[in-house]
Amino acid sequence: MAPVSESESGGSDSTITIDFSNPLYLHPSDTPWIVLVSHQLTGTDNYCVWSRSMSIALLAKNKLGFIDGSCKRDSLSPDLKSQWDRCNAFVLSWIINTVSKELSAGIVFASSAALVWKDLQERYDKVDGSRVYYLHRSISTHTQGTSSVATYFTKLCILWDEYDILMPSSNCDCDLTKKTAQHSQQRLFQFFMGLNETYANVRSQILLMQPLPSVNNAYSMVIRDEDQRELASHTFFDSTALLSSKPASSSSKKRYNGICEHCKLSGHRIENCYRLTGFPLDFKFTKKKSPAANHVVTATDSDDTDDIATHSAPLAPTFTPEQYQQILSLLRPLQWKDDGVW
Repeated sequence: MAPVSESESGGSDSTITIDFSNPLYLHPSDTPWIVLVSHQLTGTDNYCVWSRSMSIALLAKNKLGFIDGSCKRDSLSPDLKSQWDRCNAFVLSWIINTVSKELSAGIVFASSAALVWKDLQERYDKVDGSRVYYLHRSISTHTQGTSSVATYFTKLCILWDEYDILMPSSNCDCDLTKKTAQHSQQRLFQFFMGLNETYANVRSQILLMQPLPSVNNAYSMVIRDEDQRELASHTFFDSTALLSSKPASSSSKKRYNGICEHCKLSGHRIENCYRLTGFPLDFKFTKKKSPAANHVVTATDSDDTDDIATHSAPLAPTFTPEQYQQILSLLRPLQWKDDGVW
């Protein structure tokens, strides 16, 4: 315990000065109603987590000796006993503040923080095989699923921490380095077993490293791979949005509604007329619905080429009977010559 000094202040009165490293020292910010930890003791299920959190908090406050018995009232001088009582009351209040209302009713009338701590330990520190089995199974079967890598790894670390509290490693120093390496390797394999197959490539690359990295370093590598995937995904979506925002190409322009001067069909100009430029190989034809007797067909058209394009408009009007008779009257005087010309 840190030394305690006494300084005279006129006559026989003396003031006790307590060093800040002494467990009896109380900081001006210390109050009885503060809550040291967020975990509230509810029973056997969370006693290990609660006791571990409270021990860390009391150690930070330099008040751990009030619950483990290392700071006893009987070992102090009479002028420091009242200060011990104050510190004990502070620690007792902090314990009550982190215990559920159902459990606090049984400890509110206690006078010693050490006795309350021991009583809670005897009642709720029930480490049996079923709890250890549950944690071991949870660690082995825990998978990422739809969670992010960070969420999955955080949950896994919580299970590891609780398992370490219930099943602490041996204190033997023999082959400590080898045991630590095996423990780290086991954690690394457990982390990889629950990862989604999306990270199979980065997992294979890490497992090929010699020596194998720690689980924290492996987690950092997987996180970087996840960030690169998200960046590539955002880049793809941005490119897709840019392409979709471009104006329509010339092929999607409005169709020409005029009439071709050559074939008298609508939907194209004379410079694009297939009857002049030739039909494409993949052009689809359809049979005409009207008789073909009154139409003039070019020499290159066969019987099947009496079809018209699927995109063509109705045919132009045919000859009237009077016009047809006039044409025949013009053809009658003509006679074939001997050389086969008109």
